[in-house]
Amino acid sequence: MSASDRLTLLRRAVRDYQGEWTTRMVQDLYRAREYAAPQRKTARDDLATLHRQGLLVLDDTDPGRRVFRLARMNGGSA
Repeated sequence: MSASDRLTLLRRAVRDYQGEWTTRMVQDLYRAREYAAPQRKTARDDLATLHRQGLLVLDDTDPGRRVFRLARMNGGSA
């Protein structure tokens, strides 16, 4: 699965499940789609990419946990 395919998959999943997203959840998503050995860094980088693109907002109020959520200001249409 290419980086572009992964990001497309993650974008769709984020829009469908409008709850909290963590690195672990992204890794589980990739495993479910048979993406070979998804690394934490890959999942973190993909979440960061969607955050930079404005699709996700970061909630880092808990110093031990980073959580991303669908950005509401654009209706999730980014």
